[in-house]
Amino acid sequence: MKNTNQITEKPQLPLISIYKNRGIEIINNETIKYFNKANAYNLIQNSSDTEMYSSKMKIWNLEQKTTEFKNTKWNRFLAKTIYNPSFEVVLFWKQINTYELEELKAKIKNCIEKDDDMLTQFVDANFFTYKIEQASNFSQIINTLNTYRFNIRDEENIWKENEEWNKQNMSY
Repeated sequence: MKNTNQITEKPQLPLISIYKNRGIEIINNETIKYFNKANAYNLIQNSSDTEMYSSKMKIWNLEQKTTEFKNTKWNRFLAKTIYNPSFEVVLFWKQINTYELEELKAKIKNCIEKDDDMLTQFVDANFFTYKIEQASNFSQIINTLNTYRFNIRDEENIWKENEEWNKQNMSY
């Protein structure tokens, strides 16, 4: 099966992917290739749990499909227990809505609030939320997410910046 997109319209990368209003990922030219394969368990899951936000203020949903896997009771049982093979898939993009920048920032802040030290592994939640609030466009949000979570280049400087911000903004 050839990995081609079956719908002519597809989102421009990068995308901010929000999973179940808890997890955040950045989908870019490097990471999109990981969507070209899916295991059986993922194919039986509800893909509407993830919303992908584009710089064009559109919200997208991605569905992965293959003719190689049949969604039967037996295959669902196997996928959830002992046998979970991977398949080449075809990507189907669907625009599900549009958004305003403040809505995206609110979703991200909600994820930070619910976080269990994944997003806030390198910085405090209040500091990270402040940085998201300061972003005035999609690119700045991407840069903030990369700088403080996904593409850490200098942990020590980030910790110092976070510490300085805490000193200035903590009320005793």
